[in-house]
Parts: sequence; structure tokens; C-alpha cells
Amino acid sequence: MRRLMTTGAVAVAGAAVLTGCVAEVPAPVTSAPPMTEAAALLEPQSTQIIDETLAELAAADRAGDADLLSARVGGDAKTLREIEYTLAEAEDGAEPVAIPSTMQAVYVSGADIWPRTLVSVTEQASEDVTPVVLLWVQDSIDAEYQLRGWAHMIPGATLPAMPGTSSGAAQLEMTTDTLDPTPEAVLTDYAELLRQGEGSDLAASFGADSYRERLFAARETLTEAAEDSDGEYRDAVSADLVGSYVMGTADGGALVFTPLTITSSFTVEDATVSIPDEDEPLLEGELDDTVTHEYLDMIVMYLPGPDVDALPAVVAAEHTLINVSDS
Repeated sequence: MRRLMTTGAVAVAGAAVLTGCVAEVPAPVTSAPPMTEAAALLEPQSTQIIDETLAELAAADRAGDADLLSARVGGDAKTLREIEYTLAEAEDGAEPVAIPSTMQAVYVSGADIWPRTLVSVTEQASEDVTPVVLLWVQDSIDAEYQLRGWAHMIPGATLPAMPGTSSGAAQLEMTTDTLDPTPEAVLTDYAELLRQGEGSDLAASFGADSYRERLFAARETLTEAAEDSDGEYRDAVSADLVGSYVMGTADGGALVFTPLTITSSFTVEDATVSIPDEDEPLLEGELDDTVTHEYLDMIVMYLPGPDVDALPAVVAAEHTLINVSDS
């Protein structure tokens, strides 16, 4: 008789739920250095965008229907909400991620080209959940600003000071030469750090963050569990540098918003794997000796300015399961 190998307990270790006590996120900057840019949005405009987005989300949440996310929510944000609705439909299914309606900071792009970004930071909804960083993107002059992703603050992290809403923040390219190393180089190295693990030499180039600590802990647990069953655990990390966005900070640094795809494959010998009940709605196929989990993540990386004595660090991150398959 074949044994039943459950990955339920170890799968829980892989969920990077970013909760807990966190230092207060700074209020919008009031004494930023002069900037040459003028804000792409006036305060009433950014407020309207945020309000319309939250209203659209609320309507879709009530109906559990991602098709209602059409004007103000798109891209990865819509994909993730659709996944959350699928999970919520199951018996005892979890509710979609709650987005607080009160904002404590709003950061506006000062760019006169596209794409442009708008970022806000919510109030902390409770002691158990950190504030949420929200990213809107306007692809062209004729397009609406759309919510494209969100990430909870890393416990203990704070955001850097940002240019005021009247001047707006510089909208930078991933390859900009105003930062050394470039955002592209930093995020490439961080993705490689995630692949190599905690023993990587690249760890010394980044500040500590609970996002990668939890990924590494899950990898260790799953690897040991697979080896105990004469199996194997493998994972892969891919950073979407093309789909990343960069906003300049008041100190001459930047905030970089980058989507990540993480896939993990768990295989055992002479056994059948299983998954937690709450993941069943995302399962494609019938499980045998292999199960693969796919996650669509988002990180917000702070790159300090040239006169700041600090390392690049992840200040917000979201880790979301989007698919489970039998191969």
C-alpha cells in the first residue's frame, strides 16, 4: 500500500504572512528638498482615484466577482483578487485581503511621461496586521490609474521620506544611472539571493527582512521533509524587472516595486502527497507523488540615497499562492 505524505504542515511554513507589531509609517514629507518635477496629480485627483478604487473593490468583494474589477483594478491585483474569491467560495474559506480605507501617506509621481505611478500607505487596521502599501499605474495619457498590486509592510520596517505632493516624486527607469548600483542590478542580486539561500555572499548586501527569512525557513523544512521520504524539493524564483516601477525618494534613493514568481515542487518516493484543505480550490489535476505550488509575490525595496548609511532592504512584501498542480 502506498503511503500518504502530507505537505500540509510544511506548506504553512511557506506562507510569508507579514503581520505583527510594526513601527509607525512616516507621514507624507513636509520639508522635502526642492524638485524640478511638478506633481502629475493634484491632491483631489489622487483622492478621487483612491476612493474610486476602494469602491470598485468593495463592490467586487460583495459579489465575489472579479469581472467587476474593470476600471480601477487591473493586472496582478485583479489576478490575486480573483484567486481570493475562489478561495473564499470554499467552505470555511478565507476572506479576501482587507484593504483599509484610511490612508496615512500618498506619494504622487512628478513625471511628465508614462507610465506613471501613484502610491499610498494605509493606516494599520489592527495590531495583528501591518499597513498596506498600494501601487497604481497609469500606462498612457488615455488610460486610467489602476491598482496593480499591494504589499503589507515588513514588521519593524519604515518607509523613507518622500517628496511632497506638490512637487511629486521622480519616476525612474530600472536602469537609471542616477543610482549606483541601478535598481535593476539591486533587484537582480536580491532575486539571486533568494535562489541561493541564507548562506549566500549576497546576504551582506541587503538589510534583514522577514520575507526572505520565511522563504528560507520554508525551503529548509520542505527539503528535509522530502529527503525523509527519499524525495526531492526544488524551487525557482523569477523577478519581473520589466513590470517593475521606481519612485525617487527625498534622500536621492528610490522605492522599487517588483513582482516575483516563485514555484516550488515537492516529490516523494512510493507515497502520495496531499495539500491543506484550504488550498484544494486551486488544485489542477489529481495528486500522486508530486505537487507544485506557484506564488505571485510583490516586494517593495528601498534603495538608500548616496549619503544614507544603510543597505537596500525590503520594506513591504506579499506572498500569495495562485496555483497548485500535480506536476
